[in-house]
Amino acid sequence: MQIYRNKNPYYRKLFFISVTRIVLIVLPFFVLAFLFWRLRLEHYLEIAGFAVLIAGIAIAYAALTRHYKILLSGHNGERALFKIIKHLRCGEKSAVFINLPIAHKGNRSEIDMLLIGECGVVIIEVKNHSGVITGGEGDDFWVQRKSFREGKSVEKKMLNPFMQLKRQRGIIKNILRENGADVWVENLLFFSNPNVKLRIDMHRKNNRAFSSKDKLLNYINNLTPHEPLSERTCEKIIGVVRKLGR
Repeated sequence: MQIYRNKNPYYRKLFFISVTRIVLIVLPFFVLAFLFWRLRLEHYLEIAGFAVLIAGIAIAYAALTRHYKILLSGHNGERALFKIIKHLRCGEKSAVFINLPIAHKGNRSEIDMLLIGECGVVIIEVKNHSGVITGGEGDDFWVQRKSFREGKSVEKKMLNPFMQLKRQRGIIKNILRENGADVWVENLLFFSNPNVKLRIDMHRKNNRAFSSKDKLLNYINNLTPHEPLSERTCEKIIGVVRKLGR
């Protein structure tokens, strides 16, 4: 199996946010030290300004921390998805593309994992949400409900990931069709967080959701495509897709 892995966009962002958070933690100490020094000189306007600055730093730190947790969650999800590759059985001539950028007539997206082989062409989108996820296959939004030990629970809406998969499927099918490979494309959704429960109402044959790595692997390894791909067709599709990541 060939593995093509594009640069993970999370690494640079996580590093930048980590450094910025450290700076924001250290900065108030210098500000306070300078503030106490100015107190002796009774510069009350400057003291008020420094107080506002510290409040702004606290707000910025909280916002960065929230963003950091979101990015880290996505990063952990992709790591979990990458670990399943060695267990895939899709033939020696198969290929896996990680973080694949795709575009067609101004429509752009990025596929977490695209698998091409004897099992067909498979798009896998990974999410690292926890809690209870409820919704319908055709809903615009799903609900994520998280419960805590204190008995409290929090609900928030999340975009239906199948909408994103549908868009990605349309882009990749158009690209392959224009290159003489009009083939079936499978959509798979993988929730990698072990603390998630799915209550998703699904009816369409090309949409599947999994919260278990073993069940996902079992489904892929036993997947029979609508039209079996010949070795020549696989090589052709892999050649087309390789150009997308350059």
